Amino acid sequence: MFISNTLIDQLIREDMPYSDLTTDVMGIANEPAMMEFSARYACTLAGLDEATAILRQLGATVECLADNGMTVAAGTPILQAFGSAGVLHAGWKVAQNLMEHAVGIATRTHEMVSRGRQINPNLVIACTRKCVPGAKTLSMNAVQAGGGTPHRLGLSESFLLFENHSTFFNDEASLFKALKSAVDMQPERKLVVECEDLAYAIKVAECGVGVIQFDKISPAQLQDWVPQLKARFPHLAIAAAGGINIESISKYAATGIDVAVTSFVYTGNPMDIAVKIKRRN
Repeated sequence: MFISNTLIDQLIREDMPYSDLTTDVMGIANEPAMMEFSARYACTLAGLDEATAILRQLGATVECLADNGMTVAAGTPILQAFGSAGVLHAGWKVAQNLMEHAVGIATRTHEMVSRGRQINPNLVIACTRKCVPGAKTLSMNAVQAGGGTPHRLGLSESFLLFENHSTFFNDEASLFKALKSAVDMQPERKLVVECEDLAYAIKVAECGVGVIQFDKISPAQLQDWVPQLKARFPHLAIAAAGGINIESISKYAATGIDVAVTSFVYTGNPMDIAVKIKRRN
């Protein structure tokens, strides 16, 4: 998991642009201390690398007691840090807040993966880039810790044709001509096209694309369409998107799709992480 030093510095400066006023004026900044993070509830861990980077950047010594992606019970120690009281207080809330959001995302992702794969063992849970702006690195790392995968990291690394692109063509003939050309120009990529019905999906598949993405299509309808497409285009991957969440994932998994595209994992509450700081003798 890549974490830039610029991101770490930004997170620290956001919470402490100058100094920790409370610790400084109370005269305890130089006291030796230790800090421990632990899970208040059962959860899937994420954000440990980012939290560790923040604390080390401030000068603490850090020992991870668990790993990203582990599912742990309530009360499980996660991370310990050692340093002066000033250093640990400077990193406390930044690291805790980051971990709580990351663990929330990872836990929801893990639950969706688990429910979906109980029915469809090869189902991929692909999470969109509809995370909080500025939090993509944290969010994508948390998604992967939970067993999911990023759907699209950005416009530069993937091809996904929407109706908002297609509207610039005068007719289907010119659209499909351009699509076939795009397939030929990108042989190392699986091109993705969003479709609203079976007839259009068949025409798109005939152009040689790698993935059909159905948006806001019911599981009942997909159960009819997916077998037809797979029988005719064995190498075609089929994705479903639009409102897929923890409650509906099982129904979508049962349709035989290859990928469930979701933004659901970003919308829940952070997962509570307990933090204790104490004097170290």
